[in-house]
Amino acid sequence: MAEHALVLPTAGPSLAGDGGGLTDLAAFPVLRPVTPRYSDLGGDRRVTTVALTRWLEEARVHAELPRFRALVQDGGGRFRIVLAAQRLRALAPVPRGAGYRIGLGVRRIGGSSFSYGYGVFAGDRCVAVADSVTVVATRSGPSELPDELRADLASMVIDEPGRAAAPRPEAARRDRTRYPAVHRLASRIDDVDTNRHVNNVAILSWYADAVAAWQSGRLGDPEGGPPEELAAAAWEVQYVDEVAHPRTYDVVLAVDAAADGLHYRAGLFSGERCVGLADGFGAAGPLDPSGAGLRP
Repeated sequence: MAEHALVLPTAGPSLAGDGGGLTDLAAFPVLRPVTPRYSDLGGDRRVTTVALTRWLEEARVHAELPRFRALVQDGGGRFRIVLAAQRLRALAPVPRGAGYRIGLGVRRIGGSSFSYGYGVFAGDRCVAVADSVTVVATRSGPSELPDELRADLASMVIDEPGRAAAPRPEAARRDRTRYPAVHRLASRIDDVDTNRHVNNVAILSWYADAVAAWQSGRLGDPEGGPPEELAAAAWEVQYVDEVAHPRTYDVVLAVDAAADGLHYRAGLFSGERCVGLADGFGAAGPLDPSGAGLRP
């Protein structure tokens, strides 16, 4: 299989078009070392996109925000930090046995939200880019960013002139009748984070599970599941509402042919209510000279 490895596809129209500034190691004000763990690896002994998302979460959580943290500790308002969206694009395989650095910086500061940009580097070579949108809220809803947080964020801004904002999915994506495939699952206690709802990394793994189940069915349910080369190399995720535990959810899926692979359009539903949306981008094949692969 390795001698017929695929080139990773582009992420789709948004991050593929505006992530170029995130590939420069020198552009990032914060660098965090990380070493792959065994549990980060897929069957091909390379770090999965779900594990990369966990790396980004660690970088985000450990970002230095001293003024804002002091404000919270002094009782200056009960703020909640909520992840609203994230995008990830793998540019090259990420094998075990190497040290990596996560570059972190601020891409945008808005009224009640801000966005981070990330680069994953092996030496000076960028192997993945990502960004995320974070909303600051109180019990009554989204809150204006406090001055202390704005000052912290301003010290970490990445210079990216002319960068466009990421597009949002159209409203019709929240209609579950548009998705022909359904993958049902139940939340687990280890999916829950400190905010007492299902963690963003766990939700991304649900979307990846639904894609793997669809692929496995198309390939005749091979033992061990579909080949890792077919896993989505990029994800764009919108967190529409909090995902509670314990609950049963449906990940619904539609698959379209893209210019260089497949586009997986997914939604996360609690009954008829949409609580999340995702777009995955991956290879369709062929994986070997026989021409085996996926077709939507």
